[in-house]
Amino acid sequence: MANPYDVERSWPDYFLEHRRLTVEKQGTYRCDSLPVWTVHCPLGYLGNGTIIEGDDGLIVYDTGVNAEAGAHIAAEIEKVSDKPVEAIFYSHHHGDHYNGTAAIVDPADVAAGKTAIYAWDNFEEERANEFGEILVRQSMGVGYYGGAFLPPEDLHHHGIGTIPAGGTAGYIPPTHTLSTDTELTIAGVTLEVFYTGGEAISEFGIHIPEFDMVIIADEFFTGIPNMHSIRGSKPRIPDNYLQALDRVLEIRPEWLLGSHIMPIQGKGFIEETITRYRDATQYLWDQSIRLINKGYTPVELQHALKELPDHLYEPPYSVPTYGTPFTTVPEFFTGWVSWFNGDATDMFPSEPKRRAEGFVELMGGADEVLDAAKAAHADGDHQYAAELAQLVVRAEPDNEDGKLVKAAALRARGYQELNPIARSWYLTGALELEGAIDPDLIVNAMLGMLAGQASAEEIIGGWRYQLDATAAGDARISVGVRATDSGEEVTVRLRNSVLNTDDGVADDVDAVVELTLADLASNPSAATTVSGDPAAFGRLISVLDLEVGGFYMHMR
Repeated sequence: MANPYDVERSWPDYFLEHRRLTVEKQGTYRCDSLPVWTVHCPLGYLGNGTIIEGDDGLIVYDTGVNAEAGAHIAAEIEKVSDKPVEAIFYSHHHGDHYNGTAAIVDPADVAAGKTAIYAWDNFEEERANEFGEILVRQSMGVGYYGGAFLPPEDLHHHGIGTIPAGGTAGYIPPTHTLSTDTELTIAGVTLEVFYTGGEAISEFGIHIPEFDMVIIADEFFTGIPNMHSIRGSKPRIPDNYLQALDRVLEIRPEWLLGSHIMPIQGKGFIEETITRYRDATQYLWDQSIRLINKGYTPVELQHALKELPDHLYEPPYSVPTYGTPFTTVPEFFTGWVSWFNGDATDMFPSEPKRRAEGFVELMGGADEVLDAAKAAHADGDHQYAAELAQLVVRAEPDNEDGKLVKAAALRARGYQELNPIARSWYLTGALELEGAIDPDLIVNAMLGMLAGQASAEEIIGGWRYQLDATAAGDARISVGVRATDSGEEVTVRLRNSVLNTDDGVADDVDAVVELTLADLASNPSAATTVSGDPAAFGRLISVLDLEVGGFYMHMR
C-alpha cells in the first residue's frame, strides 16, 4: 500500500563509501608477484575465494556462496593457471564459504581422491545445526538482515557483499577433517593451519611462511566483528576473536587475506590495524562485563555502549559496518547471564497484545496514540514514534494507519543507520508493514537452496520439532521408514507427546513403509506400506505440523 508519510531516502556519508568497497572493488587481486590471488565478492556475492598456486597443483580457500559464484571463481582460476585443484579448504560452516565447490571441481574427482577437501572436525555438525532445528526462523532472519526485498539503491548485503545469498547449492562434503593445529604440505606449499573459532566455532586460519602470509577467513572484516547475529545464532565467543587476532599479531605477516576483504600488505600497517580492531573487540566485551556486574540490563548496555570511542573508530576496518555495538552488547547479557533482567515484573510478563491494549486505552485510544506518534516522527524522534505506533498495531492488528506510521518511522530510522544489517532490518520492516513482503518467499528460497541435501535421518529427526503435541496426546505409534533411493532405514516412535528416532528398522514397529527421499521431505503421504498396519504411518503424519512458511516480524 502507498504510504502517505513520505520519507526521503538518505544515507550516512560513510555508508556509501563502505558500499563502494564491495561494489567498485569486485575483481581478482594478485598479491604482488606471489602465486596467490583473491577473488573478491565474485559476481557481487559475499564470500571470497583464495587461489594458491603450488608446484603441481592449486589450493582453494573457500568457494563462494553458491554454484554461480563458484563458477566465477573457476573461470578466474583458468585465467591464472591450468594446474588441477589439489585441495580445497572450507574455513568454516557458514554457507558463503562452501557452496560453490561443485562448480570448481568435479565431485567425481573428489570421490576418487584427486581433490581433497579440508574442514575442522566440527564442520558437519555445525553446518547441520546452523540451519537445522530453527531453519524457518533463521531463514526469516536472513531475508531481513540481508536485504532480500530491498531496492538496489538501498541494498548493501550486511556490509560484506552486494547481492543477497541464494542461487544454486554446490556443496561437496569434506574428505579430511582437522582437530588440532596442523602443518600440511600440499603441491609443495607448506600450510600451518590454526584454529580460531570466533565468527564460527568451526573456523580456522592458515599461515603460509613461504609467502609471509596469513589467511584469516571471517575473523577480520571491513567492519568490527558481528559478535552476535540478529538473524539468529548461538552465542559467539569474544575471546576466540581475540585469540585469532593475537595470532596474526604474533606472526606479524607481510600479507593478510580474508574471506571478505581485499589483500592487505605491509607488516606495520597490518599490525597497527589489527591491534586497533582487536582492541575494539575487547573493549565491547570487557566494558559490557563491567557494566553487567554493576547491574546494567540489556537495554541499558545498548545505551551506555552505543558507539565506539573515537580513538577506536578507524575506517575502513574498525567501524560498525558489520557488527555494531547496539546489536552486540545485549547478547553478552543474554548469552552469559540470562534472558531475565532481574526485575521480577519481567519474569512472566503480560502478553504483548494485552499490554498494548491496556496502554492504548490508558492513553486515550488509538487515534490519540497515533497523533503522538506522528508528532514524534515529525520532530525527528523516529524510534519513539515507532514504539508508539507499535502499541497501536499490536492492540489493533487491522489498523492500517498504525502500520503506515510505524513503517514511516522505521524507514526514517533506517536511513539514519550506518550499519547495513540494522539498516536492512529497519527498511525491510517498513516494507512488511506496507504489505510489500511475502514472508513465505523468504523461507521457500532457503528451503529450495537446501533441497536434496538432507538425509532420511535428518528429515525424520526434524519431525520432532513439528509434532503437534496437542493433536498427538498420549498416542503411541512406531513406524520403520526405508528410503528407497538412499537405502537408509530409520525407526520413528511417538510416545508421551514426543517423537524419537533410531537407526534401522526395529522388530516391534507397527508398520514398515518405503518412499524416496524427495517424497519423505515434501510428500510423505506417498509412502507405501510394505508390512504391518497400513494406517499407522498415516496416523503419525496426521499429528505433524508439516506446513512450513514464513511469518511477519512487525505486524504482531
